[in-house]
Amino acid sequence: MRFTILGQDYDIDPEDVIKVAEEAAPEPVDARHKFFVSLRNRRYPIKQLLAGATGLRNSKFTAQYAERILPKLGFTVEEFGPPPPRPHFSPKPQSSRGLINGREDIKVKQFAVTLENDEDGFFVSSCPALPGCHSQGRTRDEALNNIAQAIRGYLASMQKHGETIPEANWEVVEVVL
Repeated sequence: MRFTILGQDYDIDPEDVIKVAEEAAPEPVDARHKFFVSLRNRRYPIKQLLAGATGLRNSKFTAQYAERILPKLGFTVEEFGPPPPRPHFSPKPQSSRGLINGREDIKVKQFAVTLENDEDGFFVSSCPALPGCHSQGRTRDEALNNIAQAIRGYLASMQKHGETIPEANWEVVEVVL
């Protein structure tokens, strides 16, 4: 069948989509994926299938194209359920005292950390109480583990240079607009 995507015509058959599923594993599901097609008992994000069948990059078209085209090719488009609740993250160490550079003279402190997604899908983490203390990760947990490590290094450097470790006074406030 012939479809127009962003002003360009593409000949796509159901076999083209099935071939994509045979040659590639499903992409990991994240917040960007809302719909999928089940093929071979696996859930494929719809943009992955259309990108593979056309040769386009996922970022070059919207999911609405895939949501419109795949059913016309005989595929059932389904919606992913809501994501499972995220467990509370608690980086190591779990004790009441922490080790920094092999010394036990700094108590474990809590610091507020911000998380945001960048344009490449990475999670960027920052600690506002420690200027310039930033990290990132491919997943939420990886970004949180990386920022915990960055905070430990930041505090170790402060201790080494005789600087005062800031008090971690923070509050979460919701602003409704």
